Amino acid sequence: MLYEDDSNNIHQAMANLEEIASAEAILLMEQRLKPGQPISFRAKGHDLNGVVGSSDFDPDLGWFIKVELDFTSRWHGRMFVPEHFLALCEPPFAEETEAVALSA
Repeated sequence: MLYEDDSNNIHQAMANLEEIASAEAILLMEQRLKPGQPISFRAKGHDLNGVVGSSDFDPDLGWFIKVELDFTSRWHGRMFVPEHFLALCEPPFAEETEAVALSA
């Protein structure tokens, strides 16, 4: 990932993508970033840009950085699905219910 400091210098750092939604992402990293700092990161071959919304420290893990994604840099499921993605499935009886409804 890349981020800009108060002096407009660009820095590169490693971060783990912890969570992602259409308008925000949470990155875990060793450095603290200040709210409002521009940030960009690459995930599964896609560049995403935004600004730091908040930084929360966990003494065991590090800094959780909430990134508010730019309007032109929104994530959607067609871009990539995180490896630990938990899909919500339809109940097993949904196909039976649909088949019964179609036959009626």
